Formats: sequence, C-alpha cells, structure tokens
Amino acid sequence: MPAESAYVSKEGLILIRVIILVLLLLLIFYLLARYRRLDIDRQKNARRFLALMAFSALLIALILSGRISWLFALLGGLLPLIPRLARFGFGAWPAIRPYFQRYQQNRQSSMRARYVSLQIDMLSGALQGEVLEGEFAGQKLQILSREQLLSLLRDCQQHDAPSAALLVAYLDREKSGWKDDDDGAYKEQASRPGSDSVMGVQQAREILGVDDEAGRKVVIKAHKQLMQKMHPDRGGSVYLAGQINKARDVLLAEMS
Repeated sequence: MPAESAYVSKEGLILIRVIILVLLLLLIFYLLARYRRLDIDRQKNARRFLALMAFSALLIALILSGRISWLFALLGGLLPLIPRLARFGFGAWPAIRPYFQRYQQNRQSSMRARYVSLQIDMLSGALQGEVLEGEFAGQKLQILSREQLLSLLRDCQQHDAPSAALLVAYLDREKSGWKDDDDGAYKEQASRPGSDSVMGVQQAREILGVDDEAGRKVVIKAHKQLMQKMHPDRGGSVYLAGQINKARDVLLAEMS
C-alpha cells in the first residue's frame, strides 16, 4: 500500500506540473497577443518591464534555492577577464567592422508621399513616421493621438491618395481597431492610389534600404526581408507590398 500511495503521489505531481506548464504557455500566448497590439513606444516599455521582471525572478529563484553565492562567484571570476576582453575587442574591431556594417546596412526602409513619410524597421517590422505637410507637420506619427491621426487621414484622402495609403498601413499595423473609432468615415477606395505611378531608382533604393553599390543579391535579400515583415498575410498591407515589389523590379531592371 505505501508503494502504491507513493506511485499515485508521483503521478499527481506530474499532472500538477503539466497543468502549470499549460497555464504558463497560455499566459505567454496571451501576453504576446497583447504585446503585438501595442504601439512602438509601449512595446519598448513592455520589453524593459519584462526584462526587469525576468531578472528579478532569477534573483529570487537563486536566493530561495540558496544558490545566490554562485552568481557572485561567477561575477568575481569574470572581473579579471574584463581588461583582456576589452583589449581583444578593440584589437579585433577593425577586422570585424566591415561585417558589422554589412549587418547594419538593411535596417530601415523609407517611403515618402506628400503628407507622410514612413520608415520600416527591417529587423522588427515596426513602423514609424512623420507628418510632412498640413496641420501636424513636423510631428511624429507615433506621438499623435488616434483622433489626430484620423483627422490627418481625412485630409490625405481628400488631397493625396499615396499619403492616405501610407497612413492606413501605419494605422493597421500600430493602432489595431482604429476603424472602429472612425465612425464610418474611412473610405477604403479613397485611400487606394493608382498603380501607374513612376518609381525612380533612388526612391526604390530608399524603399528597400540599400545603397548605390548594392548588387543583385543584396537587392533580392532586402526585398525578401521586407516582404517577410510587410506581406498582407503577416500584418502588412497590399500597398506596402506593392511598393516593395515595385522597388525590387526597378532596381533589378536597372542592373540588367
């Protein structure tokens, strides 16, 4: 009987652990869903908060388990290595700098219209922008309220369809649910510019985030990287995807 009781207790403990794991996974998925709905500034604050909480949880776990001394021992062991690592880093920097610059090259895509400029972080897919003309000229899109953004959108719809398309892409990505706040004033057709506009080579480079010396492989890589973030099926927009595809075609045609 005691052995059977111990066996049941062991099964019960495993079940409890499985339930806790499932609850933690559900909590993680919920937090990720909430995180994606935040604008850029709130996402940064959320990342800082989560990093602080994770560090605090690690410290608490080490203290409760009596292993906090391991952390101090590890830090103490690393201290003598810091000067050597610093000298190695400064010595190796000239050699690794070209690779670092190559990694940094395709970080930002830029699109510009009459009223709005939009920047896409090619690593995270986050959108930022600036108002170029009108009542809110000179202000960043991310600091404008929804009411101000919707007012700007109505002006863009009346005067410049490409600006409206960029702003709609920003709102869809960074201000989910904004159409519910618009009281039906949003008109999709009015925010859809024609596809026959001519794109210059320099404009195409800015959209793909490449420089004048970029070759065919760099252009294709930048296009793929952007489409992974801006495809309509991944939270992008038809207009942004169309501009990205057009920029690739323009640059590849220029090289042929």
